[in-house]
Amino acid sequence: MRPPICAVCHDRFATKEGGLVRFADYEPLPERVVGHPKGLEWFCGKHHAAAEALSHLATTEALRRIRRKPTARR
Repeated sequence: MRPPICAVCHDRFATKEGGLVRFADYEPLPERVVGHPKGLEWFCGKHHAAAEALSHLATTEALRRIRRKPTARR
């Protein structure tokens, strides 16, 4: 699993300040496979709510929409 680095702003954060979001294209890893699953991304506290609201979309589409918003940039 990747460390908690926001998929939008690429800031590293404490997990209490954000969290993981599972998108529509989520694919769990096969048993005994190490890595980071497709469709599961970390988001800082600033971007977490927006990501959760778009979790019904595929990851790439959700990220595109979040980055398009003016609040997505620092």
